[in-house]
Amino acid sequence: MLLNRYSQILFFCLLLFSSGLYADEIEYVVTGVGEPMSENVHNHVSAFRIGSGARLNSRLRRRLVKDTEASVVKAMRPFGYFNPEVSVDITSRGAGKWLLSVDVAAGPPVIIEKLVLDLSGPGSALAPLQEWYKAFPLKEGGVLNQQAWDQAKQAAVVLLEESGYLRAGFRRHVMRVDPVANLAWLELLLDTGPQAIMGEVTFNQDLLEPGLLDGLQRFKSGDPYNAWLLGEFRLDLWRSGYFDGVEVVERRELDADPPRVDFEVNFEARKKNTYQALVGYGTDTQARLQLLWSRHLLSPRGDKFDIRFGWQQKDNEFALSANYRLPRKTGDRQFWIASLGLQSEKQALEVSASDDIENRFDIARGSVDDYWLRLGKVKARNMRDGYEQLFETVFIQYLNETRDFSLTSNADTGGQPLSVAGPFSKLLNDRGKSLLIGMDWDWPEIRGSGFNTVGHHQRAWVFTSNKAWGSDDDFTQVFVSSRWNLLAGERWKFLLRAEAGYSNATTTDIKVPTDAGELNVSVSDLPYLYRFKAGGSRSVRGYDFEQLDDNGLGSNNVLTASAEVEFRFHDDWSVAAFFDIGNAFNDWSKPDLKRGAGLGLRWYSLIGALRLDVAQGLDLEGNPWRVHLTIGTPLL
Repeated sequence: MLLNRYSQILFFCLLLFSSGLYADEIEYVVTGVGEPMSENVHNHVSAFRIGSGARLNSRLRRRLVKDTEASVVKAMRPFGYFNPEVSVDITSRGAGKWLLSVDVAAGPPVIIEKLVLDLSGPGSALAPLQEWYKAFPLKEGGVLNQQAWDQAKQAAVVLLEESGYLRAGFRRHVMRVDPVANLAWLELLLDTGPQAIMGEVTFNQDLLEPGLLDGLQRFKSGDPYNAWLLGEFRLDLWRSGYFDGVEVVERRELDADPPRVDFEVNFEARKKNTYQALVGYGTDTQARLQLLWSRHLLSPRGDKFDIRFGWQQKDNEFALSANYRLPRKTGDRQFWIASLGLQSEKQALEVSASDDIENRFDIARGSVDDYWLRLGKVKARNMRDGYEQLFETVFIQYLNETRDFSLTSNADTGGQPLSVAGPFSKLLNDRGKSLLIGMDWDWPEIRGSGFNTVGHHQRAWVFTSNKAWGSDDDFTQVFVSSRWNLLAGERWKFLLRAEAGYSNATTTDIKVPTDAGELNVSVSDLPYLYRFKAGGSRSVRGYDFEQLDDNGLGSNNVLTASAEVEFRFHDDWSVAAFFDIGNAFNDWSKPDLKRGAGLGLRWYSLIGALRLDVAQGLDLEGNPWRVHLTIGTPLL
């Protein structure tokens, strides 16, 4: 008896399951109207359900036609069509399969007879709100569009909230439609209400001493509420390096006079140590390697320490530095910094019997080793009311530099010892020290990602060295650079950059004995670490990396500029055309600027922008072509 009951239950379940397997299927086709109306119609009519396992019999077909006609009418109303003509046809396509064809004639649209749009309140003169008012999508005499109406209302509330008008609302929002006359009357009265202010910030953390995080605020208590600055505040807290997670909770006191928003910040502590290793390849550097160890928090004072190592195959260059940073307890964002480092690279002293840089030959090869200690103070200055930040560094730097070169077979000293070759000896083997005092400015403002990366990056510095305080040589250097990314629509982008550097270091013209005869070499007293070079993928394309200077060892001055236009032909792909010009030189009366031009391909991948350029050196004999490959945004 019990087995028979179980058999009945099992049979009933199988029956239900099999009926589900054989439920009728309906395919929907919408014609007569285009997007986005056809999609909305399809979404409405395809929502019809006939039940699990049900057959589409004649009764259900009549119901389906009726429901479809009603659904089409509803689907067309948001676009201003209240009286569409609908034709529905159901045809069988075999056992259990049906085709539902819906043909829609939109009919006459509903026209806006009158539109009343009014702004009131303290924020009614706000520039973004005035732009919204002027660009309101519905006009008298135009077709009614309920989606545009709803989206415009939402956009107004959002932009007002971003500017601190948190009590903004509509005193009246009315839409009256006469579907017989196909006319509509709209009334939208928006009141901004008072602007809220930034309140107090409470940090719920015990990692750092009180007051250390105050400098990360780009606003003060009592400033107008600004959602964008609040977002940057969250990012600045995360960028500080102390925390893995940052939560900023708003406590809105909208009934206060004026309305106030207090903030409570919760944190998730970061691991104290992180390690990074990066490998890569580029036509400028060839193979390269970077290693980084960071100790993000040494003590509750917020001090940090890191060690960086970098190596590149080009010139067998490597650099090692140790960096320390200690926040200052001030009302703004300031740090004490200290850096200790060394850099070494292989170099060649090059000369030419003419001005043709392609026919240079090296007369000496060796290494340049630099050791430095830099102490300074960094201050973040808010620009444009905190929307951007400029980082200003005042520093003092000690540099010890050693040059150790040996003559190649191209040099000819007449069989005499090297010391007899006069000032040429100092050029090959020398040790010098410099004590500098200077300032550095870094102003990055980069937004977006991939092709849509826009913004600017400005750099400048000035420093001076003098024998009066222990340096071996007197010199001063000034440098400025500017880079811009500008979008024009969805497919076009313009990239502009320029740089200029000047050093008043002494230059000496040395007669160098070579197999080709005695040649003149212009040599700067400027330490090698501060000399300028040009050429390569981030400078003047069409020329080798750092090919442009006086003698292969760098020059006192630099002047470069570039203009590039980019066209996106696919989501992550674009093509580019560019023109570069510039040089590094010692004599301002003979800058001899070199030109380069070419075409490029861009792929915006997850690891950064891959830039492949084919460029022609227009001032080289035969105008040869060179390939340049880089990864990373050119704003950095």
